[in-house]
Amino acid sequence: MNNGEEMDHTTEHQFPKTNISPIGKAVLVTGGAGYVGSHTCKLLAKNGYLPVTVDRHYRDGLVSFGPNYKLHLPQEVDRLDEIVKRNNITSCIHFAGSTSVPESVADPSQYYKNNLITTISLLDKLISLDIKTFVFSSSAATYGDPGMNRCKESDVCKPINSYGATKLMIEQVCRDYLTAYGLSSVGLRYFNAAGADPEGEVGELRDKETHIIPLAINAARQGKTFKMFGDQYQTEDGSCVRDYVHVMDLADAHIKALNYASDNKVAEVINLGSGAPASNKELLETVQKHTGKMEISVQPNRPGDPAYLVADISKAKEILNWEPTQSSIDNVVATAVKWYNKQHKEELQ
Repeated sequence: MNNGEEMDHTTEHQFPKTNISPIGKAVLVTGGAGYVGSHTCKLLAKNGYLPVTVDRHYRDGLVSFGPNYKLHLPQEVDRLDEIVKRNNITSCIHFAGSTSVPESVADPSQYYKNNLITTISLLDKLISLDIKTFVFSSSAATYGDPGMNRCKESDVCKPINSYGATKLMIEQVCRDYLTAYGLSSVGLRYFNAAGADPEGEVGELRDKETHIIPLAINAARQGKTFKMFGDQYQTEDGSCVRDYVHVMDLADAHIKALNYASDNKVAEVINLGSGAPASNKELLETVQKHTGKMEISVQPNRPGDPAYLVADISKAKEILNWEPTQSSIDNVVATAVKWYNKQHKEELQ
């Protein structure tokens, strides 16, 4: 296991290239050892970039696409001076932060510190290093509870949890930094990131899992009862409706957003989703199709969860020329199951 020192990786990774030209070789990727970050690093490397990961964690095999440094933000932000200089970094994709909605409701202080304060510290450092191309993970949680309408970027945002509130604040910070410092940014409002690298090289791997698909797969494989939160929402089948977008489609969008932010002086926010809603009950049926039957226990509605959260992705199509190609709910679940099976192959034998 690496202890935070730079690693030299020259492996050629077999994955279809995104049809754009790289804007600069080296990209700082905060949180590059995480879920969306690791998939994006893989696609960056395949497209001729050098992803330079900084992350407080090191997960063997998930940061094998370029140099990586074990680094805590904001405490060690000054270490970026040397890292940027050593690798000739010209842009940044920012994934690092806390992401659990229920946790943000229970412990908002952590979210304002880890998301908002850390991002401001990072941005100030980037500006001081003359790095002014910035792509970051925003969230559909910025919208709050939109009712039964597809979310558009022009909608008024009223987040109902601290996670969404911090992301909305970061978007405003980026608009202010464009005006004051010339920072060009794209905030990508993810809906529900899901699935795994179809080649099985990287996938979703957390110390404490919070996402419904890996939790459901684990319950099915372990013969445990899965807890589904809520069947009394004002939706067709009573369960929450969400928009699951494949993580490799997200990775593709990040590269396109990086190119767009480099070519234009902007502070944009753009939705990323499949545009195809799926209820929790429909999702769990798909999981069972790939894993076998499991027991489901319906729990009360969870605080901070809107009934319906689905993207209008027309802006991403228009501005980024982006189209989700891997985000059918069946493919999302199938690739997630493939990754789970790889990680637990000894248990499944």
